[in-house]
Amino acid sequence: MKNRLRLTKSSTIGYLLILLGLLFVTIPLIRRTYNDYSAIASKKKFEQVQAKRSDDEVNQETENAEEYNEVVKNSDVTVSDPFTAEDYQIKYEKFTKTNTPFAYLSIPKLDKQLPLYLDATLDHISRGVAQVDGTAIPIGGAGMRSVIAGHRGWWTDTMFLYVDQLQAGDYVYVERDEQTMRYVVHDKEVIGPYDWEKLAPRGDEDILTLMTCSPFMPPRPNRLLINCYRDESAIAEKFQMPGKELPASQNEQADSKTDNMVKITRIITLVFAILGTILFILTLIRFIRRLKVNIDYANN
Repeated sequence: MKNRLRLTKSSTIGYLLILLGLLFVTIPLIRRTYNDYSAIASKKKFEQVQAKRSDDEVNQETENAEEYNEVVKNSDVTVSDPFTAEDYQIKYEKFTKTNTPFAYLSIPKLDKQLPLYLDATLDHISRGVAQVDGTAIPIGGAGMRSVIAGHRGWWTDTMFLYVDQLQAGDYVYVERDEQTMRYVVHDKEVIGPYDWEKLAPRGDEDILTLMTCSPFMPPRPNRLLINCYRDESAIAEKFQMPGKELPASQNEQADSKTDNMVKITRIITLVFAILGTILFILTLIRFIRRLKVNIDYANN
């Protein structure tokens, strides 16, 4: 019996490969599940930080953003693709804290709440979503178009994985300094990775464009754009973010329900994360037991 439990060189390698494989699959699932359920807490921390900022600090930041946006508005569209450009990093001279979220992007239909950074570096879009340099900083305004880049999916988060589910009429929110702007999905389009002229402003419209890789399955050579127009009839004083107590008049919001595919995927991810963890623990216990048999045999 002990001889059968002893580890050989090949069985040891087999155990190690199984354990590494389970770790490789399970850790991303655990991280995604953790991020899904901790997103609200992370956003609350952001709101607490915003609430402590002085009016002078906020006003100065807004002025800097307005100056930046005016330069962008009066210039030709020159954008570097954040998904392919090497060493993509632009220096925002008047913004010294680009490594902390500038705002929060919320998409109720996808149950996503993501930190929004300035400058779509690889680091920033691995932590959340980010404004693409050469497009407006998302503070709103006539004739402004902010392009927000996000991965189709990251090993720790689903990011923009299911943005295809967004349809005309769905809401997207940008929250900053206790102020919230609401945008309504208007249209979708697929462009090439260098068709940046299609990111130009559209007249006096205030537009927020979500950008990710396309198609859904890799390889993803193109870029999907979800163009959202500012809902001028809704200002921060007239509505509250989904997830908070809503006035009775707002209970009928079209995007208050999370998409079924998103819900199902989240449940499946949680189940496989649990199963993977259990399998890893059971395999590790069995491996340790057999390893102890080898040690006992060597000592005897």
